[in-house]
Amino acid sequence: MIRLAVHGASGRMGREVVAAALADPEVRLVGAIARPGSAAVGQDAGTLAGRPAAGLLVSDNLAAVVGETDVVVDFTAPEASLGAVACARVAGKAVVVGTTGLSAAQIAELREAGSSIPVFVAPNMSVGVNLLLRVLPLVARALAGYDVEVVEAHHRHKKDAPSGTALKLAEVIAGALGTTLGERATYGRHGLAPRQPGEIGLHAVRAGGIVGEHTVRFVNDGEEVSIGHRAFSRQTFALGALRAAKYFANRPPGYYTFDDLLGG
Repeated sequence: MIRLAVHGASGRMGREVVAAALADPEVRLVGAIARPGSAAVGQDAGTLAGRPAAGLLVSDNLAAVVGETDVVVDFTAPEASLGAVACARVAGKAVVVGTTGLSAAQIAELREAGSSIPVFVAPNMSVGVNLLLRVLPLVARALAGYDVEVVEAHHRHKKDAPSGTALKLAEVIAGALGTTLGERATYGRHGLAPRQPGEIGLHAVRAGGIVGEHTVRFVNDGEEVSIGHRAFSRQTFALGALRAAKYFANRPPGYYTFDDLLGG
């Protein structure tokens, strides 16, 4: 049985992970951490997640419980994620990071932490999305020369745009075409902005309670090929995070991604 702590337990994804962990017979929830000052601190973690009381109170101190865990699952914000990884590193524990909006410098910090503990990072914990990332290079190379547009939609509360998943999809396509996203990206369109050859367009929609939708459109003058993914609930991300936690909790130190989880 894997002993697990959820960092960011009061957030939308944190509550989903808590609920999934409490329902999983292979997992024992030993910690639920919210930010200092959160109204969730002191509440029962199960009740907060919409489940029966678990007898575990939400705290604001990861360091106090990290020694009892095998793995920390983090869904917070970039700076908070780095703090969680640093705390886990001191204790020699594995970390699963599902936070989005990480900068290149922050990802480099997580890679460095992988020199001493297992660090698993995924901007999207959906198995379906990560399979999409694996097939996109084949599609992009086969349709080289087609116009490429990436459209994503999320709930009104999402802070980063485009989503980390949309950026990763576009990066994979750019790499398959022998270039970089920095050279090809166009973010939205406004005014007199005709499409330039080789552009990869990225567009973000923020509305209502949309869980997550990503569509990649390859279009030329004669046809269109669209490939995408739609999440119906956040549970799919929580289950993906638990799958990663169970797999990487006792792995050697390293920086891991979904490619490692799905078999390279």
